[in-house]
Amino acid sequence: MASRPSSADRVVELAELVRKYKDAYYNGQPLVSDAAYDELEEELRALDPANAILQSVGAPVAVTEWEKARHAIPMGSLNKAVNEAEFRQWAARCDQLGAESSLAPISSDLLVTEKLDGLSLAVNYEKGKLVEAITRGDGHVGERITPNARRMKGVPARLPEPLTVSIRGEIILKLSDMKIGFPGTDAPPRNRAAGTSKRYDGAGCEHLSVKFYDLEGGDTELTTEKQKYERLVELGLDVPPFAVTDLDGALRIHAEYATKKRAELDYEIDGLVVRANDLRAQELLGELGDRPRAAVAYKFPSLAKISRVVAINWETGPTGRVTPIANVEPVEIGGAVVQFVSLHNVSNVERLGIGVGHEVLVSRRNDVIPYLEEVVVKHGPSTTIPTECATCGAALGRRGEYLVCTNRECRAIVEGRLRRWVGTQDILEWGDKLIAQLVEAKLVREPADLYRLKVEDIAGLERRGALIAKKVLDNLKAKLPLSLPVFLASLGMDDFALETAKLLVGNGYDTLEKVQAATAEEIAALKGMGAIKARSVVAGLAARAEEIQRLLDAGVVPVAPSAGGVLSGKSFCFTGALPRPRKEYEALVEEHGGTVLSGVTKDLTYLVMSDPGSASTKAEKARKYGVQCIDAAGFMALIDAPSTAGAPLTDAAG
Repeated sequence: MASRPSSADRVVELAELVRKYKDAYYNGQPLVSDAAYDELEEELRALDPANAILQSVGAPVAVTEWEKARHAIPMGSLNKAVNEAEFRQWAARCDQLGAESSLAPISSDLLVTEKLDGLSLAVNYEKGKLVEAITRGDGHVGERITPNARRMKGVPARLPEPLTVSIRGEIILKLSDMKIGFPGTDAPPRNRAAGTSKRYDGAGCEHLSVKFYDLEGGDTELTTEKQKYERLVELGLDVPPFAVTDLDGALRIHAEYATKKRAELDYEIDGLVVRANDLRAQELLGELGDRPRAAVAYKFPSLAKISRVVAINWETGPTGRVTPIANVEPVEIGGAVVQFVSLHNVSNVERLGIGVGHEVLVSRRNDVIPYLEEVVVKHGPSTTIPTECATCGAALGRRGEYLVCTNRECRAIVEGRLRRWVGTQDILEWGDKLIAQLVEAKLVREPADLYRLKVEDIAGLERRGALIAKKVLDNLKAKLPLSLPVFLASLGMDDFALETAKLLVGNGYDTLEKVQAATAEEIAALKGMGAIKARSVVAGLAARAEEIQRLLDAGVVPVAPSAGGVLSGKSFCFTGALPRPRKEYEALVEEHGGTVLSGVTKDLTYLVMSDPGSASTKAEKARKYGVQCIDAAGFMALIDAPSTAGAPLTDAAG
């Protein structure tokens, strides 16, 4: 692994990286994500807060064919607050400085609006007619992209009044417009907007939008930020939502966006802009580092941090697929320490060009799953792709995006298949250690062998004994008979999770014979399947045919779900805290002929939750689709009172 640079060397390295990435960002060709840039800038600020690069605004305009233009009024940037303490510190400092000028506390009169994640644009009008549109550039000189701006949504060719005014806004690409104008793109909306806004032929600019937030000039004397926004609205311009409030109100708005509102927007924001509402207070408070004191970008908590790759391990899974795992220096993200991150497959490793010693941006997707977003700085070569299985030493092959071990006797595959079998059925006492002992003792090599075990087989293993052995075998056999979906999912085939098995059975393939006889074309025709998954299912069943027969010979015979049960034809999704474990409710659904879905769809019949009147995202989506929201008691009533099972539950429905 590459050694860490000294503090002084690190400052030099960070300053150069920040300069390079800032230049690329402001010229519309970002090299790393905003989160990665912010992390590098914060590290530099901590090591050298007075570094000159931190005081610069924007970036020099790169040499292009666009004509350069100087802003009549410089377009500055904002200082940042990344948590409540920094935000309160900003407000307290402004209040303190304001008191010296006999100003009222700005913290009692703040304008709050969204910090749009786009590209700044100044649009100038003379006597109501659009004459030029200039990108921010370095804040003093930008690029005149007037022809492209004319094609963007929200930029009128004429104002309803003959004003000479400069209006500032942000070029954004709405998520809905990205799907229409740039289908299949994997670039972030801001990156796509940046590239499109500067195309010389203007292609795609019709899918971009501009939201405005500031104006200079005009014939009206304005004294507050609120009046500016209201004036923009009067002129028929699109503005982001705004509100005037106090410090505590701004904190509440920030929390609401961070926990709910931000995810519901059709465009991306990375924080809120909070500024003194009073324009005189803004002027008197002046600037700090060429940035206005009376305004701050209050960022959302980052669920991404930069770490360094310590090692890359290649782990063979139960199907033979080899998954690369990055071991990174431990980093705390959102209250959890992340140290191991899946790199998913060999194609992803090749795309990232990742290697030991590289600095990487690590996140927690959906606040849960560790995810390696990108390589930020490379220190040394990329990792070498292995040619042999790390577990058994057999040669690795390549199947699509994956490396695979084809040695069916590979211990990783054998143990993984057994873990999948007991794990799908949630059989108690069957931990990884016991399975490893049984495989090492050559007592089992596939699921059918589990049902031939005797008490003395397990009792003879280290740290076991007759009592434990009997309990383990009793738990195994207590799960019999297995329902057909559980039987199929337990086999551990590629692309054959429990939901897939339920989908097949729910569409009439309700016996093992029917499932095995189904063709890829027939399965592909089912809603939710598709040709690729269908071929995988058929191939998996064919490869497991002999193993399935050995399971049948061992007495493990799957049974069809209850036909004509009280819940037949109905589907259920369970969410939130419930009186009993979720698996128990799901088992009841299947026992009585119903279907369990993992999420809210138009095909769902009931969403079961602790509070049917909840305003959660799932509940609101369910109501939109006409799905009934009921609580646990309402669910049990459907089973206990079949004669009223189809009637709405007025006391529990949302």
